Amino acid sequence: MGDVQLAWQRLVDWLETNAPTTASSVLAPAPPAAITAAEKRMGVVFPADLRTWLLASGADNGPVGVTEGVVPGNNRDLLGLAAMERTYHFKMEIERDDPSPDPEFPFWHEQWIPIISDDESCYGKFLDARSGQIGSFGDGDEPSFGVHESLTALFSQMVALMAQISAGEQRAAGRVQDGRLIWD
Repeated sequence: MGDVQLAWQRLVDWLETNAPTTASSVLAPAPPAAITAAEKRMGVVFPADLRTWLLASGADNGPVGVTEGVVPGNNRDLLGLAAMERTYHFKMEIERDDPSPDPEFPFWHEQWIPIISDDESCYGKFLDARSGQIGSFGDGDEPSFGVHESLTALFSQMVALMAQISAGEQRAAGRVQDGRLIWD
């Protein structure tokens, strides 16, 4: 089992043990053909770690297609394939309609794959297909790069935050209430 797969499994295990209601929103595995089709429609080759994660949890669970409540922050969700595509095309359309003045620092780059977003696709995180690093985007803000070195690092940090919650640490960034993980 690869690093990203292990980190994701630790996250899911924590949810199943400590926050089963939130665990129930974890997406089912995406079929390989669906991942390949999404790559073609987006025109981006997904890095191996992203494919590995989507094979564990990337299928669409209805029109929304997100895993809710797992990501720290207000109203942030892990995106399934359809939500990734929707957000990607939305961001690319904005970049095409109103190109960034500096091509070195675009509003959105064709190699950025959104993996976390709010409902309006204004704030979230993307995986840079060129480097595998995780960056962040915000409405009106320039993108930030190297927020996490990889999906593995992102999931590992989330598991560490969850461990603080279950240990009852004072600095914990959330809590579990009625089986649901709630981030403060």
